[in-house]
Amino acid sequence: MRALLLALAIGVLVPVPAAAQGYPSRTVRIVVGTSPGGSPDVFARLIAQKMSESWGAVVVENRIGANGNIAAEMVSKSAPDGYTAYICDSAIWAINPHLYAKVPYRPLEDFAGISTISTLPTFLTVHPSVPAATYAEFIAYAKQNPGKLAYASAGNGSIHHITTELFKSLAGISMVHVPYKGMGQAGPALIAGDVQVAFSSYTAMAQYAKAGKVRILASADGKRTPALPDIPTISELGIPGFDMASMLGALAPAGTPRDIVAKLNAGVVAAVASPEVHEKIAGFGVRIGTSTPGEFDALMRAEYDKYARLVKLSGAKLD
Repeated sequence: MRALLLALAIGVLVPVPAAAQGYPSRTVRIVVGTSPGGSPDVFARLIAQKMSESWGAVVVENRIGANGNIAAEMVSKSAPDGYTAYICDSAIWAINPHLYAKVPYRPLEDFAGISTISTLPTFLTVHPSVPAATYAEFIAYAKQNPGKLAYASAGNGSIHHITTELFKSLAGISMVHVPYKGMGQAGPALIAGDVQVAFSSYTAMAQYAKAGKVRILASADGKRTPALPDIPTISELGIPGFDMASMLGALAPAGTPRDIVAKLNAGVVAAVASPEVHEKIAGFGVRIGTSTPGEFDALMRAEYDKYARLVKLSGAKLD
């Protein structure tokens, strides 16, 4: 009996091996819900390549469709063992749940935050046919010509649509919405003059702005982008507190052990902080910012509540 008690006591004192010991022992998969070339895909590949240098194989898998919902469902149902992660923008946890009648995942229950990666600002961009060289001139022209300007978006319920509807409401202007199937169609429509206004990423419009084919007037982000310090924010120019930048972050399936989430966080943060990855991501005109898992979880909850109101304001709904 004494021997048994001694054995039990020793067993209690011996620590249980942490889940992260020996992790990773096989390929880690980073899922993205966009096609190759989109910001989540490009950023995921940069991060995966850097993590592979010390982790072994880290690969990117594209699961395209339903505005990221297909990829989100797959990740939410994956084993919570640290071998599947999801790099996506805030549409997944903040917009889609309010936009679609039903999504195949629970944004605040089915995922564990790993880290934020960056803020993806959009920029108020106009065709040269609009007689406005500044934000103030644009607002004045729009107010004098209600309903005569058409704006492009990446589709009903997209961040571009919701941003513009909120902007219209707060600025007191009227514009006609022309939804396209992604910014791959909306951007060329603006450049061609088929529409006169769009909120678009800087990288999509930079070369055309330099060539005089479009004008970038202001940023929808709440803060100026470090790589683009000369572009003022709408918040500075006339609508205090206006902040409609999309977030990009990395998620794991809910239930992933905390120590594995912590290791994933360290890997993503180190990759983003590396000079080569940091420089390339910054070149996209984004604001880089990583976080702890807890900070990201809190951000997701706040964004979920924020966009519940904004999606309702936009009037957008999808089946």
